[in-house]
Amino acid sequence: MIKKLAIVGSRKMSLYGEWVIGQLLIKNYELKIKNFEIVTIEVCGCNREVIKVCRENNIKCRVFRGDNFEQLNEEVAEYANALLIIEGGKGSGTILLAEKFVEKGKRVMAVPGRINDENSWATNWLISQGAEMIIDSDTLTVGDMIDDNGR
Repeated sequence: MIKKLAIVGSRKMSLYGEWVIGQLLIKNYELKIKNFEIVTIEVCGCNREVIKVCRENNIKCRVFRGDNFEQLNEEVAEYANALLIIEGGKGSGTILLAEKFVEKGKRVMAVPGRINDENSWATNWLISQGAEMIIDSDTLTVGDMIDDNGR
């Protein structure tokens, strides 16, 4: 069965966010195997970069589209097995999506950033609340992620 990793981030993607997406998606060989799918929501910034990098590297990607972000967050949290947040500011929708994953007992991961960077507030806060910290492509261990059948 397919393992599904949702990857989202700030609509105001920084150069750091762009670099992180490239590093994590391109260097992580586990994401390139056939039984893996990246999931994201189509909005500007980090999420569009995720879509672009997936397409350029033949990584399977499912894109959720729509205007009702509360509904989209629910659909993504229901569909994906785990969530990785690249960056997000204070009040970011990424926090609401993370809450949906936590409610469903699913894995939440976040990339830390500088404490003086507005786009790092959400990820740093999520890590302080118990999200797994992802510091490089080696710490993004997706092979142990359970699939839809609990495997």
